Amino acid sequence: MKDERKEISRRDVLIGAGKVAAGAAIVSVGVASFVSNGKASGTTVYPYKKLDIDEVARIAHETYFTKFCAETTLTGLFKPLTVSVGEPYTSFPLNSVFWAHGGLMGWGTACGTLIGAGMAVGLITAGDSTKVTTPGGRAPVAVGEAIINDVIAFYANENLPQYKPAAGQAKYEVKNQSVSDTPICHISVGKWMEKEDVKFFGIERKERCARLSADIAMYTAKLLNEWADGTYKPRNEPLANALDNQITSQGNCGDCHGDNVPTAKGA
Repeated sequence: MKDERKEISRRDVLIGAGKVAAGAAIVSVGVASFVSNGKASGTTVYPYKKLDIDEVARIAHETYFTKFCAETTLTGLFKPLTVSVGEPYTSFPLNSVFWAHGGLMGWGTACGTLIGAGMAVGLITAGDSTKVTTPGGRAPVAVGEAIINDVIAFYANENLPQYKPAAGQAKYEVKNQSVSDTPICHISVGKWMEKEDVKFFGIERKERCARLSADIAMYTAKLLNEWADGTYKPRNEPLANALDNQITSQGNCGDCHGDNVPTAKGA
């Protein structure tokens, strides 16, 4: 007898729920219910339920002042999922990415917000083998990688920070935004500090990074929500610099290796 059951994609299993019985097929799929702590190919599945972007931002902003950028961004994304989904989010060790603050333990390399966001996207989309076409028409890439690439591009190309906390929640009123043109922490922070005319260890810079953490958590949630709806399309070309320059690279070397180094104001 012909099996008329519909084939269910990997993404549908991750974002929709299945009711699984021994020897039975998945009989219902949708974003309203989710498989808890499922297993696929020996890896824990992180089911996804669409996030309230405003809630994600609020949590990220208020978390920053004790957890800094990487753990903060991951907390903004995972904390609501502990309520809407439960495990495996409930027992996930959020402090496992704390070390990425300050561009990896203060080394000023990749911004910790991108480490936290990348961790979240990587875990949630790990089982989705869908390939998506990039804007430039190069070889399709895994959807999770495309999402992470778009988050990085947002960080580098947008005037940030954009998030404005509710009345009474800000520890300083940020006056300026800046475009980093890079995912590198010390350049991003340095350009903003120069515009704002503030020092690194002051509350002014901390408030800026708290808002930036909210921005990155929000944008990541936005793209994951699109993924959950099946409407996500890549905005940017992955590995564009590596393909163009024949090495993993950036296009703003002069920001540091030239006359444009932001001047730090001291402690």
